[in-house]
Formats: sequence, C-alpha cells, structure tokens
Amino acid sequence: MKKLLYLFIPILLTSCGSSSDNQQPINNDEFDRSAILINSYDNIIVPAYNLLSNNLSEMDTYTEAFINNVNQQNLTDLRSSWRKTYESWQAVEMFDLKKAEQINYSRVSNSYPCIENRIIENINDSITEITSFTSSMLGATGFPAIGYMIYGPDSSNIISLFSGSEGSNYKAYLKALVNNLVYNTREVSDDWNNTRSNFISSTSNTQTSSLNIIVNDFVRYFEKKVRTAKIGNPIDYFGAFQIRPDQVESYYKSDLCKSLVSEAMLSVKRFYTGESFDGTNNGIGLEDYLLYLGNSDNLISAINDQFNDIDNKISLLEEDFVLELNTVGKDQMMDVFLSMQTLVTIFKIDMMSDRFGISPDYEDNDGDGG
Repeated sequence: MKKLLYLFIPILLTSCGSSSDNQQPINNDEFDRSAILINSYDNIIVPAYNLLSNNLSEMDTYTEAFINNVNQQNLTDLRSSWRKTYESWQAVEMFDLKKAEQINYSRVSNSYPCIENRIIENINDSITEITSFTSSMLGATGFPAIGYMIYGPDSSNIISLFSGSEGSNYKAYLKALVNNLVYNTREVSDDWNNTRSNFISSTSNTQTSSLNIIVNDFVRYFEKKVRTAKIGNPIDYFGAFQIRPDQVESYYKSDLCKSLVSEAMLSVKRFYTGESFDGTNNGIGLEDYLLYLGNSDNLISAINDQFNDIDNKISLLEEDFVLELNTVGKDQMMDVFLSMQTLVTIFKIDMMSDRFGISPDYEDNDGDGG
C-alpha cells in the first residue's frame, strides 16, 4: 500500500492597512462582540459543516458503489453527489482558522486548476492513501482532482479508464481523494464542536482574538478566493489580460462555475448580515456592529448596493465560464471582478480598518488600496 505524504511549512503573511477617510478606529466601544461569534458559530459555521459532512458521507457511498460496479448509472450518481458536495463546500471555505488552518484544509480541498500530470503520476504510483500535505502536490487533491477523475478531458472515456487495465489504480486514487476529504472534514468539524467556549469568548481587539481572525478570514476569503481565484485569474487580471479558461474553478465540469461563485457570494453575504445558514433567522453580524457604531448609514448602503451590483453582474454570465470566456470574452467577467474589487476596498478600509479598528493580517499586493 502506497501513501501520499505531505509536509507543508506555513508562510507568515503581513500587510499594512490604510485609511480612506477621517474616521477613527473604534477600539473601546461597548458592543457585545461575542454576539457575532455566537451567531456565527451556532447558526452559520456548525450547520454549514454539518451539511458538508452529510454530503461527503453520501459522496463516499456513491464512490464505493461506482468502484464496486463501474457503470454509467453509478458514475452519474457519483457526479451528481460531487456537484452537490462541491457547492456545499463554498459555505465553509471562508472559515480557514483553528484546525482548518493547521492542516491546510482549504488548500488540500480546493486548490485549482488541476495539475493533470501529478494526478496521473499518483495513479501510476498506486497511491491508496493521502495523509498530510505539501505545497508541491497542489492541484492533485480535493474537489478539483475528483472532478478530473470523474469527468476528465474526455468525459466519455471515464468508464473505460476505471474498468481497463489500470482500473484498480484509478479506483484506489479516487477512493483516497474522497477518504482524505471525509477525514479532514471530520477533523475540522470535531474541532469546531469541541471549542465553542474558547471561540466565542475571544472578543478583544488583538491579532490573535477570534473576532479579529474571523473578520480577517472573511475579507481575505472574499478578496483572494472569490474575487481573484474564481474571477480574476480566468481573465488574467493581474497578468496580460489574456483569457485563461483553464483557470476556472471547475474546469472539467465548467457549467458548474457560476453556481460555485454564486454559492460563495451567499456565504459572504450571510456572514456579513448574520443571517442563519438555513435562512430562517437574521442574527447578529458585521452589519449590526456597523449600525451600533453609528454614522454608518452611507457605508451600509454602499455595501448593500455593491452586493446587489455583484449579484446582477453574475446573473449575466453563462453557467459555463469556459463557454463565457470563449464566446463572450472577458468583458462581463471583468465587470464582476471590478464590482467585487469595489466591495473589497469598502470591506478592508471603510469597514474593517476605519470602523472596527482591525488591521489586515495578510499579504496585500494587488492594488486594492488596503
């Protein structure tokens, strides 16, 4: 039995925030910051992980069925389950802290684009288990790698690959990928379930407090994982502005791309407003903190207007981002990116730095003014 071993050394990222107006940071107000943490923990984070865990369990079952009986119906069931689970992943990727940060959960689960050669090498090497993580293996694990294995460059050839002479290796690596997602999700979910009191009581304005970390993770996720990864990279915004369809999030099932970015935007809006994961309760979120601080009506209106503008611009895109880029071009995705960029600036400068007095704790080198 071969195991795929990973070793990753985290990099400390720092940056300096800047101020856009004359507002002074609020550091000593009497707002109950724990209310944000309690609502986020009980009504957003834990329910989101519960859904992902349930969907992964179902996907694991469909994986077993396909491995044991390679046929088109079982492949169709597995593909459908993968899609549903990938969509539910969008609700948890933001919360890259605690155990998730320690095990590089986000990077293991959703680094794209796939690096096909690495996946093929792992299949040829008869890899049956993925243990820990190294950056040298980015693109060969998680949802994107599973997408490659069950859709591939030629979706009509999947049955042949899994039932052919190398079929046992393909089955083993697919199972290893799914097992790794299931195991890591269980680790992260258990960590959340066992550390509630420590998390919700850490409300001070320090670099290591729960509130500061989760607000930073929220803004970083939107900036780096949504704006840049899902939209900016495919239009090569930070390069030569040449379309790069191979950079989309779900390249081998590219008509899933719009759904993934829409789900991601829902998770961003949910955390900001404090709306519960099931949509039945409007709890305490960052918007409520702004309301408490006062003199925030214009800022809140600007944020809401920008959310609406982003949603409207996303609605104009094709479901399939590869089709969008190859037929329409980059202009409509550029509109989405620029609208997201405006919201990034509002979040980082006007809300996080100027109003909350929280400094960005991650690298900022792409010109958003933060």
